Amino acid sequence: MDIPVLLEYFVGRYGKKAGKNIKQINRRTLGLFKAYGWPGNIRELQNVVERGVILCEGDTFSVDESWFNRAPTESSNGRSGLAALAQQEVEMIKTR
Repeated sequence: MDIPVLLEYFVGRYGKKAGKNIKQINRRTLGLFKAYGWPGNIRELQNVVERGVILCEGDTFSVDESWFNRAPTESSNGRSGLAALAQQEVEMIKTR
């Protein structure tokens, strides 16, 4: 997979859909995307980018390194990484 090209495409696509003007991709985030094995293939990549765009608050796309941990990690409230992310999204939506 050509991760940089796909990442740029999906950030633009989902940014436009969300009404956000994302102008650049954080270098650390690009490195995380390139280093990850993408076991879920293109669909997993799309989902991660879409979530990242939803949570993006500025003009630079970035995601947290914890999104790429293969083994479930426990957050401070005892939830696994993806469950904690989903709960964070719900809380963000509720507060807007």
